[in-house]
Amino acid sequence: METETIQKQIEDLKNKPRLTRKERRYLQKLESKLYGNKNHGQTLNIKSILTKISAITLVVLVIAGITWFISSRPNLPPIDLAGHIEQNPSSHILDTEMTEPVQKHMLEHADGDDKKGQGVIVQYNCKKYSCERDLISKLTALVKKYPKNVYLASGNYSGKIILTRLNKREILEKFNDKKIIAFIENR
Repeated sequence: METETIQKQIEDLKNKPRLTRKERRYLQKLESKLYGNKNHGQTLNIKSILTKISAITLVVLVIAGITWFISSRPNLPPIDLAGHIEQNPSSHILDTEMTEPVQKHMLEHADGDDKKGQGVIVQYNCKKYSCERDLISKLTALVKKYPKNVYLASGNYSGKIILTRLNKREILEKFNDKKIIAFIENR
């Protein structure tokens, strides 16, 4: 008999258009009494599921945003001295890449000699960019005019021609001897 009374109360509560918090709790107690602790008839907690999905989506978006930001930053040669080593390149004109610690040392002073002044490094990237056939020979001829403090090297940076000196950098998309000379002479 008690079961019939509980079922009637459950039906009455379920037929109501709106339940108060107290009525919802009472309905849960009645269902729990009638069916035991099997969560019979309990609906999914949509709010909890949506909250978890939103949190996971937010975390994924933040990670994707950080990854995109890091990968979209251009790869450029150094213009500061932090982390340099006391080592000179084998030549002023290299057909290989110059390591960053050596580049930083050359920016500080050419050939390790303070009397020669600060170094200037001209780098080209013909691996990622389409270079004219005579680009390297033009750059070589120009660098040979400044044998004391200018270096030429291949690079893998984000730019076809990149000029660097201490705290200054310029990126060129094509050979421009006037701009390169002005940069070398610090004009």
